[in-house]
Amino acid sequence: MLTLITVVSSAGGAGRSTVTAHLAAQLAHGAYPVAVLELDAQNSIGALLGLRETCKTGVLTPGVAPDGWRAVLRETPEGVPLLPAGRTDAPSVASFGQWLRQDTGGLRRQLDALGLPAGTRVLVDTQRLPDVIAQAAAAAADLVLGVVPVTTTGYVTQADLMTACAGRAQMVPNLTASNSSLNNDLLHLIRARGGDAIVPVRIHRDDAVGMAAANGQSLVRAAQGSQAALDIVHLESWLQRATAPDDGAGTAAATANVRARAGK
Repeated sequence: MLTLITVVSSAGGAGRSTVTAHLAAQLAHGAYPVAVLELDAQNSIGALLGLRETCKTGVLTPGVAPDGWRAVLRETPEGVPLLPAGRTDAPSVASFGQWLRQDTGGLRRQLDALGLPAGTRVLVDTQRLPDVIAQAAAAAADLVLGVVPVTTTGYVTQADLMTACAGRAQMVPNLTASNSSLNNDLLHLIRARGGDAIVPVRIHRDDAVGMAAANGQSLVRAAQGSQAALDIVHLESWLQRATAPDDGAGTAAATANVRARAGK
């Protein structure tokens, strides 16, 4: 059984793709089966996973049907199999969104057909909400991870994220700065609004993130002792607990258990 984890945000510059890439690399570093599906037309996550060239062909590329995803699956230097978005256009993106809306089980079915190892956690990187594809991917997910930047825009749009995900999003504050009183005040407001849906982890603003990206490496490789790298380790530990499968549970029951644990 695969576990689908859709990563969303409602604010520009939230760090959604960055969190997705570093979280996936951390899982791979721990020898846990993981893969990334990129549904963001920016087509940039490959670089965060160490690919030196932009992926020209992917799941959003014109002419690539969902049953052809095996052909675009890429191995990355970080050890994370990647289904890149690839180069795309507006009609192809619209067509993909229509498919997701009409075939609610299609995303999981096509991922299952790839033959990924049992227990693989598939992190789904999306475009900014209220993007139609992002909402459909969130609806299909076992767990929705909302990245909320600790900025004025992040706080203002937090309610939109919660509404777009029908209250299912577990939210992680990103870009926190303990030495800023304004940032601390915004973090308090974000936590107060999110309540139990706030993940008990925060990711700090850290120059190591930019340095790792410039070197085409993950935090676990390029800046293992940095504050942001430690934050990703804590986030990975939380995710492991939230998505740990129950032995003998059927698909529906296991999905319910994942959602229940994430809410704790």
